[in-house]
Amino acid sequence: MNMLLLNVLYLILHMASSSQHETIVPLMPNVLVVKVDRKVFTETQVPLRCGDYQDTEVIWWNGEERLENKGNQINVTVVEMMGGNYSCHNPAGDYLNHTLVLVQDIPSPNRTRRVLEKSHDTDKDEYIRCLAKNYSGIFHCSWKKTEYRMSAAAVFVQVGRTISCSVDSDGEGLTCQDRESCPFAEELSRIHLTVYFRTNYLLEDYTITPFYIQEIVKPDKIDITKVEGNTFQWGYPATWSRPCSYFPLTFRVKVVQHEASCDSKEKVFISETNINATEFTVRSSYKKYCFCLGAKDDLVDSQWSQWTRHEVKNKPKKH
Repeated sequence: MNMLLLNVLYLILHMASSSQHETIVPLMPNVLVVKVDRKVFTETQVPLRCGDYQDTEVIWWNGEERLENKGNQINVTVVEMMGGNYSCHNPAGDYLNHTLVLVQDIPSPNRTRRVLEKSHDTDKDEYIRCLAKNYSGIFHCSWKKTEYRMSAAAVFVQVGRTISCSVDSDGEGLTCQDRESCPFAEELSRIHLTVYFRTNYLLEDYTITPFYIQEIVKPDKIDITKVEGNTFQWGYPATWSRPCSYFPLTFRVKVVQHEASCDSKEKVFISETNINATEFTVRSSYKKYCFCLGAKDDLVDSQWSQWTRHEVKNKPKKH
């Protein structure tokens, strides 16, 4: 029986003794999570196993503190939210193994979130937002940390399907790819994704509402390629899926006063109009105005791209 299986069996035997206020679960190799009710004082006995060292004297450390407990298998006491990084060594001081013990508040409807802020870009109760530029199977998720948890780090991503994810270098998001995705095939199952954040020895998880790629697809901004007078021409974004005949886009155009925002509901010369063409002529005598252009997948109810904004200042005609 291999060492990993022995460790798992040892953990399962001891998990049954946990009280109703705490549970011990493995998160990943060498990482245990003690789930506790922060409203109740808890002292949790956590079983640790160094490996298969029955005939070796094993010495344990928690960080730089040497423990009195010795042996291949020991119990350590985790008081409330105080976890630890426990390592085991032989008498000569050689490293043998380690177990990181993290503590997490038991999920509840009234649980206080401390690491991430709610997204303001949607009416949904979301902390993480995912978007895809096309149907290649690559998508990006982003978040914003609270000012009190800027040091928190994403340490583990739990995701279904054949998807792999990597955390961005700035720690503000992650990029994922479905390795078996086919842009031309119908998605058979939604993507389930949970991100775990660690602050010291505290763990907090955020689960995203399951989604299909088609529900999070959002084209890049449109580049206006040509302007002649009041006529505008454009093409599909370079990042959009091809061929365009199979992945058609619909466009929305809008004309507002030159100093107004494209999202403005006031100061509007021409209200939002949806078209499938890649050309539009503003038929008016406006001296100054702003032409706004956006795009979305024509076949599904997906998100609009950001507005492309082009200011026009027509010179007065000479008489």
